Amino acid sequence: MRMVSRFVVVLLMFGMFAACTPKSPSSGEGGAQPSEQTYENLNYYYEFDDILIPKELDFKADESYTLDNKKFRAGIMRFSGRVVVQDLLQFFMNNMAKDNWERTSAVKGKMSVLSFEKFNKSCVIQVDDSFAKATVTIIAVETKDGSTESNLSK
Repeated sequence: MRMVSRFVVVLLMFGMFAACTPKSPSSGEGGAQPSEQTYENLNYYYEFDDILIPKELDFKADESYTLDNKKFRAGIMRFSGRVVVQDLLQFFMNNMAKDNWERTSAVKGKMSVLSFEKFNKSCVIQVDDSFAKATVTIIAVETKDGSTESNLSK
């Protein structure tokens, strides 16, 4: 009898230790699996799938607008956050180039403006350096259905 009670105690202790160990993300319980977090995948695309937004910026929905019709899509999106403005400007210059945007102009100062273009898209990024937070305004326009500048002027 003494041997059986020791065996039961050992089984109970083993069960308690097994319950305390973390489950691996690959356990098939049907729920959403956590993805590996890296610096790059924490940044996000918002309304346009080729304008990357840094994770430090928060979207301001009450100050943003988008228009989407059959000829074009346009958006004025506002973000703010506590960031170093020079790092923010460098982030946009690097990542817009990675998404095949060509920088057409850059004005740097208390209010900086970066301008980019693609085949059927234009984007202006304005960064306002204020005391507490940086404010970023992105104005983007994309033509659709073969619409080009010459078609729009007709």
